[in-house]
Amino acid sequence: MNALARDQDDYNLTDSTYFGRADPEDILRRIRKEDPVHWTVGRYNRGFWSITKHRDGRFVYENDKIFSSARSGPMLPISTDYENPVEGDLLALQLAGAQISAMDGPPHAVMRRAFSVRFMQPSVIKLENTIRMLAIECFNKVLPKGECDFAFDVAGSLPLMLISHIMNLPKEVWPDIYRWTYMSTSPEDPEFSIGTPEETSRVGTGKMMDYCLKLALERREKPGNDLLSDIALTEIDGKKLADMVVAFNATAFIAAGHETTRNALCGALTALIRNPGELEKLRALRANPGALKFAVEEAVRWTSPLTHQLRTAVQDIEIGDKKIREGDWVVVWNNAANRDEEVFKDAYRFDIARTPNPHLGFAYGPHFCLGANLARLELRIMIEILLEHMQDIELVAEPEFTSSMILRGIKHMPLRFKPAALIAT
Repeated sequence: MNALARDQDDYNLTDSTYFGRADPEDILRRIRKEDPVHWTVGRYNRGFWSITKHRDGRFVYENDKIFSSARSGPMLPISTDYENPVEGDLLALQLAGAQISAMDGPPHAVMRRAFSVRFMQPSVIKLENTIRMLAIECFNKVLPKGECDFAFDVAGSLPLMLISHIMNLPKEVWPDIYRWTYMSTSPEDPEFSIGTPEETSRVGTGKMMDYCLKLALERREKPGNDLLSDIALTEIDGKKLADMVVAFNATAFIAAGHETTRNALCGALTALIRNPGELEKLRALRANPGALKFAVEEAVRWTSPLTHQLRTAVQDIEIGDKKIREGDWVVVWNNAANRDEEVFKDAYRFDIARTPNPHLGFAYGPHFCLGANLARLELRIMIEILLEHMQDIELVAEPEFTSSMILRGIKHMPLRFKPAALIAT
């Protein structure tokens, strides 16, 4: 790859708007082939190491004593307005250890244990009937019409409804939560922008945090059986969490619970529509829990809803043939690792029966996605209902992607299908 092409690739990988108009996979495929541990200099004032091989990504994820989440936050700065991470409100909170994903070692373990009980398998299984009822509600709004914006009407609705159920957030605020989430995670997307990316993210995050804190403080006085009450009542070393820690973690749970499942479902359905043989094969197996389990894992591998995670090296170390220096940023590109031909046979084929499937779509190691069990159950139920009740599915127009380097997500996905009767409840 010549220097000019490499510079353009680096620029695109640090440009949120590029992710909205193009697929970064072509760039990541070239890097993985030619320079798998690649020093990337794009729009930022500093460079970082792009990790594109599965083995190297897993190595970074499982060694949190070498690669810190706390020193830089877990994601690349959302825009060039945040080039100095200490000056950004969001990253300043992360650097202060205010969020579980931006913590290391014992503090991270303590916080994770405090929040994890609701996401363990026994607790998640108890939610199956609730998830199914909410999913049916989403589908029933569109089935008789024979058309919908699947990303907004169905795939985006269930995760928002479910995380709101788990946190006991009132229905009237759901549209605001939807918009605030996008403002926070995709501030360069013109559909959600209210000014500069920094202004958009600050306002969206601030409104979400203010709202969550208000409810959380009320629940310290009158707690309920919900995740927000759990966060409000959590103690570390005998002390309640500081207000901003409560608000920031509540906000993070809402964003994670809403966006990743939505993006996985949209991406998987797009792949199935474009691979009708796989769609019909899966439709024939829809009553087989094992088959749906494989399909869900492939959906997460294929879409890699969280594009990357950022770490900071706390010591000198080598990855591949590259010398990583203490203080260097290291970025694991999940979507690149999940297309690594050395690990995944026919990596660029959507295979509903793929096994084994050791994808990094939920990360790996100490920071493995806390909500993975919940996301898997949501995806399985949604796919099952879709296969049963949506026939003759076709894309009306190309899916429209969000301008975000953080979430590889479809924000609009117009579908046409055979109108169907309401699903009985």
